[in-house]
Amino acid sequence: MAEPLRTSASETSLPLTSPTVTRNVQIRDVPAEVVDELQARAAAAGLSLTSYLRNHLVAMVSKPTMAQLFARSQDRDWGVDRETIVRGVRAARDETE
Repeated sequence: MAEPLRTSASETSLPLTSPTVTRNVQIRDVPAEVVDELQARAAAAGLSLTSYLRNHLVAMVSKPTMAQLFARSQDRDWGVDRETIVRGVRAARDETE
């Protein structure tokens, strides 16, 4: 089994494995000033542009999207119903008025 690919100190739930099978990605029509800035940032990090972008792509997909976070929150039993929350919010608003 392949070793997990470490992207940062905070590992996420997405199972990333060593890149034994990789694919190329081509991005067209990137403005020149954006490419220049990416190259400068990569150089400052001591990385090639390819490594820099790969690291950012891996980090990006290792974090859940807002839709995924929302879906997870809907599946949880928070131990309180909606009406109780609404009453609490309204009570807090009434106290500040």
